[in-house]
Amino acid sequence: MSSRPHHYRFAHVVFRSIALRNAAGLLAAPLDELNARTADLWVGVGGELPEEQRLPADGLALSHVPLGTGTALLVRFPPALHPPEAHFALLLGPDVVGEPRYFVLEESLDMFTRARVTVLGAWNADTHLNLGPGPVAEANAFVAAVGARVG
Repeated sequence: MSSRPHHYRFAHVVFRSIALRNAAGLLAAPLDELNARTADLWVGVGGELPEEQRLPADGLALSHVPLGTGTALLVRFPPALHPPEAHFALLLGPDVVGEPRYFVLEESLDMFTRARVTVLGAWNADTHLNLGPGPVAEANAFVAAVGARVG
């Protein structure tokens, strides 16, 4: 089965674009406000799709996590079910890496065994990078995997 348009479009297109353009603002925003605005954005993205393709925001949550010498913004998406939907995203700002960076932990399938696996990916303004096999789909494991790449 292919990825669901709502899930993919939100994580890989809309939120990524906003995050890379306004990393400092997102990282500085109060979490309660940021979570509310992000939930509204999720609904808005769904509103651009046919009703049968809209998904609830269940599980969508943002939090600040320490990374290196700074703080990153961790995004937990509603459950990822199909490749390449994202389990998580991590926005790194200037205090961590200089230029903003946007990493994702994507759902995938092993091409030989068809077992569910994850892939670590990253986006710049318009290019997706496959960084290879990812960790288990847990927030701490994802943050540690990104930290190992940028540390």
